[in-house]
Amino acid sequence: MSRPPPSRPALSEPIIPSQVPRRQGQATPPPVHLQWPGRDEPEQIQQTAIVPWLCWPARPGVHGQLRLIAGRAEAVVQALQAQGWAGRVDVIHLDPPFGTELDFARVRDVPLADSTVTQQVQAYHDTMDLPQWLSWMRAVLAGCHQLLSSRGALYLHLDFRRAAYARLLLDELFGSEQLLNEIIWSYGLGGSSPRRFQRKHDVIALYAKDVKKVWFQAPRQVATSIRMRGQSKAATDVWQTADTAEDAAIVGAWPDDLVEKTMTNMDKERTGYPTQKPLALCARMVQASLPAGGVALDLMCGSGTFGVAAAGAGAEVLLADMGACALDVARARMLVAGHALTLERQLGSALQIHEISVQLSRQPSGQVGLAAVNWPETSTDLQGLGIDALVAWGLADGKPGLDGQAAPTVLAWWEGSAGRQRPLVAKSLAVAAPEDVRYWLGVDVHGAWWCAPWSAGDMPG
Repeated sequence: MSRPPPSRPALSEPIIPSQVPRRQGQATPPPVHLQWPGRDEPEQIQQTAIVPWLCWPARPGVHGQLRLIAGRAEAVVQALQAQGWAGRVDVIHLDPPFGTELDFARVRDVPLADSTVTQQVQAYHDTMDLPQWLSWMRAVLAGCHQLLSSRGALYLHLDFRRAAYARLLLDELFGSEQLLNEIIWSYGLGGSSPRRFQRKHDVIALYAKDVKKVWFQAPRQVATSIRMRGQSKAATDVWQTADTAEDAAIVGAWPDDLVEKTMTNMDKERTGYPTQKPLALCARMVQASLPAGGVALDLMCGSGTFGVAAAGAGAEVLLADMGACALDVARARMLVAGHALTLERQLGSALQIHEISVQLSRQPSGQVGLAAVNWPETSTDLQGLGIDALVAWGLADGKPGLDGQAAPTVLAWWEGSAGRQRPLVAKSLAVAAPEDVRYWLGVDVHGAWWCAPWSAGDMPG
């Protein structure tokens, strides 16, 4: 039995979308609005100052000025606005927790006097549920939008779990028309499953503050077609790497000098920090979006890879992280590279100084020898390790962490925490002006800071 056709409106009744009359003076709503439980609750951001904590001068002939800030991203971004950085940052890189619901630890080998131990130090907890994560990211991204200059761009690195939500947040805060690229970083590492396709890529959203003014230096790659043989062409937004060895070549998208390899566990670039990205990956972002003399920012710097890339380009770099492990690794990488560095902290952050007793001695040629470190009884995990528990130590003209005072300057420093395997601790340091030294400073294998007052007159010899 046939059914009658559905009724249609008469030709005099045109089909148009329903419209709600807008009152005069009413604001135009954003084209994208993502809603979640708790979105409309007032943001609880701790309003605290950022104070200088310790300063290292640059190695002669090395460029790059860096500020490394201990603090939460949403608080640091507001503090930077208060310091007058709004509209001055040229490129921002964000590599936030992906929503894995996992805990991450740094793994490293620590050589002792007669053995080597493998150490795991908690790096960060990736346990925020989706509503919490969205509220947090919205506060951070809104602040980033204020900090970006008119020529500025933002790279947000995520994976399949929350990239779609982040795109909607960025469309709302920046405007969907400000999307420059959705970059696919495809890699070879990662497990497989009989229930799904292999998950072998991350997503990097690239947004401009203003697409008409954004600074962008188009990367080039060698053309492979017969028609363009011997010429170059604009690179694609698929960055693909191989995984089998340290010298693994790129498959397809980028020439070898751009993204050389995926970070295997035995890679010399490895610091032991979890989720560390290849330096060449961040260097590509810096090359494309950071003008000469520009300012770069990373509020979740982790191992500091983006900061290393930006500082290597001679930029002024602002880095931040709330984790002691990240601050330890990032500090070490900057100092090993020879850049000028100021370590700062948000008041109330976990970065604190603990008192300790050390034994120092005067050595020939202006050197200061470290004879012993006496760890407190409360530091049971350090008992028996002595000097071997240090990953960095040095001498400064004041005590860091005193609020309201100028940050002291490091006069001599040994740094051994940049890599996955820490070298044996140096037992002596050369000091140019020993009469200026007021404090011994040390960092232990857990990233905790220690200090002891002393003067040149206290040293035997």
